[in-house]
Order: sequence, then structure tokens, then C-alpha cells
Amino acid sequence: MPITPRGVFATPRRSTRSVTTALRVTLGVIFALSLLSAVELSTPTPVAAAASCTGWTSKASPPQTIRVLRTRSGRVDKVDFRRYVAEVMASGEWPSRLNMATLEAGALATKQYAWYYALKGHHRAHYVSRGKCYDVRDDTMDQLFRPERATPTRRQWQAIDKTWDLTLRKSGRFFLTGYRAGSTRTCAADANGWKLYAQSVNSCAKRGWSSTRILNRYLNPNLSVVRSDRSGPMLAKPKILLKVGNVLPGAATLSWRPFGRGTDVSRYKLQRRLGRSDWKTVEVSAAKAKRVDAWLKTDTNNRFRVRAIDKQGHRGPWAYSPTRNPVIRGPVGMTLSDGSRTAAAEPLKAKTRFRGRAIGLVARTGPGMGKAKVFVNGKRVAIVDLERASTMQRKVVWTRNWSRAKSRSVAVKAAGSGAHVDFQGFYILR
Repeated sequence: MPITPRGVFATPRRSTRSVTTALRVTLGVIFALSLLSAVELSTPTPVAAAASCTGWTSKASPPQTIRVLRTRSGRVDKVDFRRYVAEVMASGEWPSRLNMATLEAGALATKQYAWYYALKGHHRAHYVSRGKCYDVRDDTMDQLFRPERATPTRRQWQAIDKTWDLTLRKSGRFFLTGYRAGSTRTCAADANGWKLYAQSVNSCAKRGWSSTRILNRYLNPNLSVVRSDRSGPMLAKPKILLKVGNVLPGAATLSWRPFGRGTDVSRYKLQRRLGRSDWKTVEVSAAKAKRVDAWLKTDTNNRFRVRAIDKQGHRGPWAYSPTRNPVIRGPVGMTLSDGSRTAAAEPLKAKTRFRGRAIGLVARTGPGMGKAKVFVNGKRVAIVDLERASTMQRKVVWTRNWSRAKSRSVAVKAAGSGAHVDFQGFYILR
């Protein structure tokens, strides 16, 4: 039915009130809209709120770095990706006490979770702090990352090394891996096709399950494990050992080797890190050299990493050495003579007690030098002849390397009548 003028203006007084009310409502709406516009204009547009932050594009080779929000400070750190994976595991997500198959499955899940969010197109738009985008947080909203107190163990590094060139696919697609501690210790009782549950996974590992079997049981159906064929040769974990014949400050020798035959290695790239400083490249004299005499800074954490590059230019993952903190102990410059004392009335032997993995005896060699007896935990283990045709200062004349750090005592004495030993310190790797 059409609306007549009478229907609209039936009572003039009520119409006046209606018009007044309508005007008030209209003015109120206009004012509210103006406030909303002002708020929109005053709010900055988030940086990198679209689809990428690190923006990594490869699903075959892992990213070099990842951007991590440090939640306590609001700072965004750019972290070496492989170190990030290791320190997440060491922060408590996958403790070293777990079975090796569990650690391998955990290392792969940890890596792929972070890799997924570093990929182009997977950035979460609200992951921005102080105008800087980040891929993951350092708390359990993503993965716990506490590098200040996390020291990855040899077993955790082994798990990472073994799975580094592996990725997971569901129905052919690179997917987000999840994991939890879980509430049951019964093997595979909580397997649901999407997450690993550490407690029950470890029970499976104790039964002898391999990491591949664990992944298939917990993440199937439609799971495939893909090995990348684009990465360069992998290396075993480098070793830092003290070597007889080296001269301070280059008392240690760093060595590495490729897994397998490594015949396609063209060259190696070596880097060193002191404390928490940046990694710096160390020149290697020969392209295919597998060892170098390493200068270590005393009273500082020293670490090395090395990677292999094949003939096609493919770079392998970094292989990280253990961290070593060297220290020099003992009355440096003390002369030990059989049957006599020094001018300072020092004892006839030099002795130290320490906790560490390696120790070296540093002394002067040359004409007229005698022999030194070396004792470990009170037992004589060596007699070292210091007689040489030419003089050499600060030379490592005896070493002992151990696989584990323990508390030990080492002593040195002059051996034989009239023996003369210029003791120049104990060089210890902690």
C-alpha cells in the first residue's frame, strides 16, 4: 500500500519531536564516525603484517636464520636457524635424557615447526614488535627458547645432524608439526595423526622403535618423509683437542670429517665465535684441509663451526664444535730443578687440580733442558724429554684429552739428577 502524506504527518507535535530525535541521532552517528576515523588515522600500519617475515622460499633446504621475539624485552633477535633448533631442544622441549629415537623425532618436529613459520606466506600478521616482524616467540606460545641457560648436549646435536636433511609431508604438502609432553606413558596411546607426545613417544623408543616408525605411527595417515637432495655434504661434529708440538696461543687442534666418503667435497668454510659475539670466518690454508691449529682465547667460551661445499656449489649444514673455555694455571715461569728450590722457595713440583676435558704441559724446550715426570691423579703417566737443538718458548710438550669433564689433578716434577725444567704453565680446556 502506498504511504500518503497523512500517514507521515499524522500529528504535527509528535512529528517535531521525531525530527528533533532524528537530528540528534544523526549528529551522534556523525560524531562517532569522525572519532573512528581519527583512531584509524592515528594507528600505525603494522610492519610486515602481510604474508612474510623471514620469507624463506625453500622447502628442501632449511632457512639460514629465524627471527625470534624475546618476550621479556620485546626485542626481535635474528638467530642462526640450526642453533635455534638445538637451543629449543636444550631449553626443555626435548631433554637430552630421552631415548635417541625420541630425540631424532623431536629434532625433526622442532625444526619443521620453526621452518613452517619462516616460510613465505606463513607469517602471522600480528607477530610484530616495535615495528619489527618475527616468525616465532621464545615461550610456549611457540617453542621454548632460553639460550641464556640452554647448552645443547652431544646427543641433541647428534639427533639434529641425523635428521637435518629430512622434512615431513602430509598428502605431499609441507605441514606444521606439533608436539606436547602428553599425559600417558603408554606407547602410541595418544597418537592422533598430527602431534608427537613426548612421554608416550619415549616409551615407544624404549621398546626399540626407530624414529621413522615413531613418526609414521604418530603422524599418519598420508605421511611421507622426504630427504633433500639439494643440500651439500654433511660433516661429523668437529673435535677440539690439545696437541703435542703446538705453541701457544695455538695450543689446540680443530679437526672434522665428512660423513661417508665425502669424495664430492670441494672446499670447507670455517668460522669461530668468541662468547656471544658474531661468527667470523677463519681462513683455511688448503681447500680440502680437515684440521687447523686453533687459537683459543683464554677465559672465554670458544666455538667453531664448519660446513662442506660440493663441486656443484651446494652448501651442507653447519657442523658445530663443542664449546671450550681455556685457562692457563700454575706458577708460570717457575724453574723446577731436582734437589733444589727456586729463589721464591716454591715446591719442587708444579701441581693443579681442575675440572675439564683436556690439559697440556707448557714448557721451554732447547739445549740443556732436562726431563719432566708427569703425574695424573698421583700416578706417573709420562716422562717428557725437553732437550732440543734449538730453543722454543711456550711449547705444548705433553697432553691428555678425555671424553668427559671430571675433577682431576696433574703434577710435574723434574726427573733425574741435575734435571732442569722451565715450567710455563698448565693449559686446560674446560
